[in-house]
Amino acid sequence: MTIPPPISTALLGFAASAGIAFAARRAQSLSTSGALAATVGGTVSMMAGWPWGGFLVVWFLYASLLSRVGHRRKAQRTDGIVAKGGRRDAGQVFANGGIYFLLATIAVVMPHWAPTVSVVAAAALVAAGADTSATEVGTWWRGTPFSLRTWSRVQPGTSGAVSAVGSVALVVAALLLGGVAVIIGLIPAGALWLTAASGVVGAFTDTVLGATTQSRRHCDHCREATEQPVHRCGTPTRADGGWAWMTNDVVNLFCTLAAAFTAAAGQYLLPVG
Repeated sequence: MTIPPPISTALLGFAASAGIAFAARRAQSLSTSGALAATVGGTVSMMAGWPWGGFLVVWFLYASLLSRVGHRRKAQRTDGIVAKGGRRDAGQVFANGGIYFLLATIAVVMPHWAPTVSVVAAAALVAAGADTSATEVGTWWRGTPFSLRTWSRVQPGTSGAVSAVGSVALVVAALLLGGVAVIIGLIPAGALWLTAASGVVGAFTDTVLGATTQSRRHCDHCREATEQPVHRCGTPTRADGGWAWMTNDVVNLFCTLAAAFTAAAGQYLLPVG
């Protein structure tokens, strides 16, 4: 019996996504929940078309490679601050890729919308990649970042902090990932600048929200600012500003949303072919 094309595509997409996700779990790039979430998102992306799936794979490999470069040094510099380690869980996967997965679903259900939503989706994932690049490169590079909230130097890994090196990495990553989206065939060449610019807007939004509204905590025992509910010393931390529900994952989601809205508005005002 011949398997209908939509089902065969779904099965092939599931097999490819599951294989990559659980290989990433073995490499400690994803947790178990992260691998399951990546499998779901990857399957939907593959069903939307190979350019969708291909761009997602390239993005994930890029982000994972960045996380591994200088991992020991970055872990030492951010120990006691960041709430989550290098293994992405389901929350992080959907925070960074949820908009992309949603738009891939729309492309599957309504194929005539695919050319439009592909640019919006690419912009969302480019923003996540640009933000990741700024964080990873800025943390790896020797130097002390500058907080947009306090206008003072802060520890590496502090949300809402910027550095010259991290900012350059952000822009370069937006252009690089936008170029990959063109080469793979997800977006037309004319949409490169809009996609890259939208990614920069999204990543900058992430920084502003991280500095202003993201939940902040403090360890009274160590007298250190942190994002961890329980500090590395074992002491429960207390709220010290921001909105309790605005976790780092929520900020990352808003990063991709800002990029998506910018790309959608840009297509409406300046149609690209």
